[in-house]
Amino acid sequence: MALIYITGASGAGKSTVRAELRRRGYPAHGTDEDGLSRWFDNRTGAEVSMPTDPAHRDDNWFMHHTYRLPPETVLRVAAAVGDKVGFICGTVGNDDQIWDLFTAVISLSIDAATVRRRLAERVDSFGSTEDELQRVLAWHANVDADNRRFGAILIDASPPVTEVVDHLLTELELVPGLADGEPDL
Repeated sequence: MALIYITGASGAGKSTVRAELRRRGYPAHGTDEDGLSRWFDNRTGAEVSMPTDPAHRDDNWFMHHTYRLPPETVLRVAAAVGDKVGFICGTVGNDDQIWDLFTAVISLSIDAATVRRRLAERVDSFGSTEDELQRVLAWHANVDADNRRFGAILIDASPPVTEVVDHLLTELELVPGLADGEPDL
């Protein structure tokens, strides 16, 4: 089994990479698109819904709530992948609880101008308001350094998605356990 976590800032292209991996026949799941992650209240641990009105998603809301990928969900996906190579694509707030469950972590890296441009193209989704854009840019400022420090492989996500995925798959060939050809990439 090889389960790869693809993460990065909002707008880095995780969903687009997920779609390309699926097109190529890989089992690829999205924390958002496939409902693998959920919002939780940090004080009570209860699952909550993210407010649909961006005006209610202020600094205070984010301070008291975390988007989490439950470890048991990662283990369930890993079991479903079996002896293949599979992917979970997304960004969550409990990386410290899940990173060790993956064979490797890839962090998609883009510059702030690309984040700004990509999020400006979004309509009625996270990052589409100026307040949320500023929040994402603040998170983005440290994401590469943080992810590198925790052992992620950084991939430039600014080229076309086919090139990004080609590069990603080439980098994975160098990962111990995958380098010997088992499981096949």
